[in-house]
Order: sequence, then C-alpha cells, then structure tokens
Amino acid sequence: MKHNIFALELLLRLEPNATLRERLRDLVARHPAASSAGAKWKLLRRVAELLLDNEQLFEKGCWDFFDDDDRALKDYHMWSYGMISEEGARKVPSGAPDAKGGEPRYMTFTISLLLKADTPCARELGALCDIPEKDLWKKTTFVRILKGLSKVSFSAVKSDVLYLIPGEPDWGLTEADLKAEKFEYLRQIA
Repeated sequence: MKHNIFALELLLRLEPNATLRERLRDLVARHPAASSAGAKWKLLRRVAELLLDNEQLFEKGCWDFFDDDDRALKDYHMWSYGMISEEGARKVPSGAPDAKGGEPRYMTFTISLLLKADTPCARELGALCDIPEKDLWKKTTFVRILKGLSKVSFSAVKSDVLYLIPGEPDWGLTEADLKAEKFEYLRQIA
C-alpha cells in the first residue's frame, strides 16, 4: 500500500486566563486511543473549530502534504515522534503567561495524518494543499486548510496523531525556546 501524508503545526500565543490550551488538551486526552472513524472525525472537526475560533493567536506554523510513499512514512514517523519526545529545552517551568505584559508564552498544536494513497480523501487533501508559493505561510491559507479538514474521511486514514506542547500550563514555550534549532521549521504567519 502506498501512502500520503498531511501534517499541520501551529504556534499560538498563550493568553493569560485563556482556556484554549486546556480545551485542546482535554479533547485529545479524553479521546480513546482506539475509536471509530466517526469519533476521530468529530475530534478533528472540533480541534479545527477551536483553532479557527482563535486564529488571532496564530504566530507561526507549517504544513505539508506529500504524495511520495517513502517521504510520507518517514515524515509521519518524525511527526509521531514529537508526541513522545521531550521537546522542551528547559529543566524548569517558564511560568504562566503574564497579564501585565511580561514575556509572551506559546504553545504548538500538531495534526498529522498518514493516508492511504489514491483515495478520494487523499486527492481532496492534495487539492486543498495546492497553494501558490507566495501564499504558503499566510493566515488565510492556514484557515482554508483547517476548514477543509472537515472533509477528511477516516476510512482513508491509516494512522493519525494530534498533540500539543506544553502539556502543562506552566511550561509554555518562550521566545528563547523558539530560537532553538528544533523549531526553525516554523514559519512566521503573515
């Protein structure tokens, strides 16, 4: 079987007293590891809705769609590994976002889908991700892609992973963290 991959990661500002991180974490944490295609679709749709409702917090991001089997398998492994690896650069918490204008804190949210190639779903995602180069990193592109995720058919998804960093509110990413080499793939969203 040949594979395609779709992946999207967003870096969002953590706002003082906001509930987005907790709501996303709860959705992912409560979702059973083994669930039906319909339940997975509902989770993806709800995650996309929450992200779209908070598009003003989008700072950086990246997304990919590849229809090369080797690349799809390699990249899916890479994205999945992010869920179990220690991404933080610090040994101590960074503290919660400060309502008094202190240093901002950030979170990332990642969606990765390993798709069966040559399915209607894979072709639709490929078409959705056919974006002119000048528009790749625009907020309108991320919004378009997130809205399009409601059309994903989990009968065509071989494996999926959704996760956020940080798992705990006091470990928000700082500007210094984001300068680390491991975050260089994130592009500024215009």
